[in-house]
Amino acid sequence: MEQRLDSLETARQTLPPQPFPPTEKVTEYGPTDAGLVELLLNPGIPSEGRGLDKTVDLLLQHISPAIADSAGPRYFGLVVGGATPASLVADWIVSVVDQNAILHSPRAMSGYSVIKDLAMRMILDLFMLPATMNILDEFAQHRVLQASDDIDFRALTTTGSTASNVMGMAAGRQWLGIHDRRIDYSQEGYDGQVVVVTNMAHATVWKAASILGIGRKQVVEVPKMGMDIEGNETDFENVVKEQKRAGKSVLVFLSFGEVNTGIFPRNTYRIADICENNNAYLHIDGAFGIYARCSPKYSHLAVGLERAHSITACGHKWLNVPYDCGFFIYRSHLEKSILEPIFSSSAAYLPSTDSGPSHPMNISIENSQRFRALPVWATLYAYGRDGYQKIIDENCRYAKTLFDWMRNERPDLYTVLTEECPLNIVVFAQKLTPELEGMPEGEAKTQVLSKRNAELLKRINETGVAYFSPTVWEGRPAIRAAISNWRTTVEADWEPVRTMLEQQASINV
Repeated sequence: MEQRLDSLETARQTLPPQPFPPTEKVTEYGPTDAGLVELLLNPGIPSEGRGLDKTVDLLLQHISPAIADSAGPRYFGLVVGGATPASLVADWIVSVVDQNAILHSPRAMSGYSVIKDLAMRMILDLFMLPATMNILDEFAQHRVLQASDDIDFRALTTTGSTASNVMGMAAGRQWLGIHDRRIDYSQEGYDGQVVVVTNMAHATVWKAASILGIGRKQVVEVPKMGMDIEGNETDFENVVKEQKRAGKSVLVFLSFGEVNTGIFPRNTYRIADICENNNAYLHIDGAFGIYARCSPKYSHLAVGLERAHSITACGHKWLNVPYDCGFFIYRSHLEKSILEPIFSSSAAYLPSTDSGPSHPMNISIENSQRFRALPVWATLYAYGRDGYQKIIDENCRYAKTLFDWMRNERPDLYTVLTEECPLNIVVFAQKLTPELEGMPEGEAKTQVLSKRNAELLKRINETGVAYFSPTVWEGRPAIRAAISNWRTTVEADWEPVRTMLEQQASINV
């Protein structure tokens, strides 16, 4: 292991220091070296392997520099962090030992099982959720936080937010089948009588509805449900009651941190009460917004999280562990009654147990799982609650610096498209010219704005200084900056970005 780490570190030091490769060296289709292009575009496997040395040389000297460094401190594209040093070392170990972490064996003191349980306990603690976790063996109970009102949570790893949202929707549908329709969907099959009610949701909500056979058309949006200070809970309650009168059961997906803006619902308790009073299942998609609970400055945004039946969180976002890693968090009483009927998988070579905690294979999608819990444990052990509070606070300070600069100092160049910057995301566009200001709204104007936005974004990203992503907000083509990397600081990364943004917006095209 030491030799492997040494060789990887030596190789890493030979890579270019820039956060992204300059565009003059990397075209749209990758490096221009003829031999490498042939290698990349050759559709077949070589008859004779090229050997490890040549392959490693190509990987480190040519292919790696051609890949955008999304782990860099100025990668503001997807809401994705980098990988902390502790999590990266742990992930190397995971790759080297290459075991299937589904082989849960607490009785035998399996390192996988113990570390998985400890890591999930730490995750629940980080998010300030009451929990009971099973540690060391299936008969031992270790209470981590004081659970109140008979609500306590457990957690497991997934591949990411998509898988966690699929699990949340599957769990919600099964729960509604049992508790609202008196049907065991896992045995009898789905009767098509569940609707999903959501607010400003991530695209994976529709994807999950499609995967599970609920159907994309059965997703009902109440766009600003809980987002306004005055609230739209009356609209939400009316929708729920209307669906109930129509004989439907209601599965609510509430976004904690809208993907374009970071906006949170402000009346989560009232929404949870409506769900409870109408026998609706509440799932909260907190993919990155849940990390607001790591900081006293922002935890007020994510109040009411504990009212959910289940929760989505993502590790390769703000926890800054390597891809892929998500979390599905659920009330512990759902484990045996809801998750096992859906996900159980029996095989003679994969023994399970009827007592103690459920076998991981029986409460999650995959029968084969990467040991994602090890990087999770390593990073939380290495940096602790204080370390993550500092990451959250600094990333949000950077986003607020960008937001304030555009709104207060350079409104002649940029327009921020939201009234506030609640967390770590800024949505902006280039200032409209007088000609565009006077242009009537419609498809023609949208096409001009889309082209203009794409050209600006291309110029910005081609500088190699930072990377942003395109979006659309309230019908207007825009640019989105998502700040979530553990290395990003105002002191080191603001001035280069500010200078670059001024230069690119000032170009007359």
